[in-house]
Amino acid sequence: MSSAPSNSASTLIRDLQCTAQLLAGAFASKGISLDAVGVDPYNEIADVPLQMHRPRYARMTDYFNSIGPSGARMMRQTASLQINVDAGPNPHERWSLLNAIAPYVTAIFANSPRYAGSATGHKSYRAHLWRTLDKSRTGLPVDTANPEERYLAFALGAGAMMRTDIEDFDSFDAWVRGGNPTIEDWELHLSTLFPEVRPRRYFELRSADAIAPEWVAAPIAFVAGLVYDDVAAQSANALLAEQGAPSLDIAGKEGLANAQIRDTAIRLVDMAIAGCEVFPTQYIAPSDIELAEEFFEKYTRQGRSPGDDWS
Repeated sequence: MSSAPSNSASTLIRDLQCTAQLLAGAFASKGISLDAVGVDPYNEIADVPLQMHRPRYARMTDYFNSIGPSGARMMRQTASLQINVDAGPNPHERWSLLNAIAPYVTAIFANSPRYAGSATGHKSYRAHLWRTLDKSRTGLPVDTANPEERYLAFALGAGAMMRTDIEDFDSFDAWVRGGNPTIEDWELHLSTLFPEVRPRRYFELRSADAIAPEWVAAPIAFVAGLVYDDVAAQSANALLAEQGAPSLDIAGKEGLANAQIRDTAIRLVDMAIAGCEVFPTQYIAPSDIELAEEFFEKYTRQGRSPGDDWS
């Protein structure tokens, strides 16, 4: 599900909660209860066949199956919360900050510790599946000194899953050198890249597991407070430069059980809330800031994430 673009955090929060309520009511009328979780905790992939038989998804399935099982599991059994933010007047700085906070977003909102009826050993098994579906198109491919060149190299090096004129899969760069791809092929290829922060005319932060709709104010306040308030952004940049970024592997596996991640996450939460409190109430209502604070008090400040409720 994709919301409409919104001019305020609180409008977005209301839209998402309303949509979730409508969906929950429609499913309940058919005797189905929805779980808010980052990965299917009950079924193996064999129990979840492909539902959308469009050429894009059939091709993705073939490509991911040539690598391993994580791609099919990602497509059919995972749910994340993607937060899109404007590029802003200094897009390089914002892009860098979003990549720097991505491991903390994974840890704070980790909500997928169980898969197919068993504990996985990961706070976010969804994040593990995304990291292992295809290393050529995931991760944090940003060089802050020259992010466009770094991302271009990343995109060219990713497997050209949508190429159909040869049997084997190769990189898009190989297609450029040995074939005749069109600009439409290139644009389609870019849509098949899954880094933690995907640049378009805005930035897509893709690091959070799906969480219960009543808590959606927390990730929105966290991201908006850090990236849209200049003081919070500067403070976060200074903190993260001092701490060094944890790997995505550790963030997804250990989450807030890792002391360094927990302590830094709490400091980032403080900065984000302070940033939100500077915004006009028309942008984010005090009640939404209070709800975000309630989430952070219940989970983050206790070294817990929503997935710990499944343990």
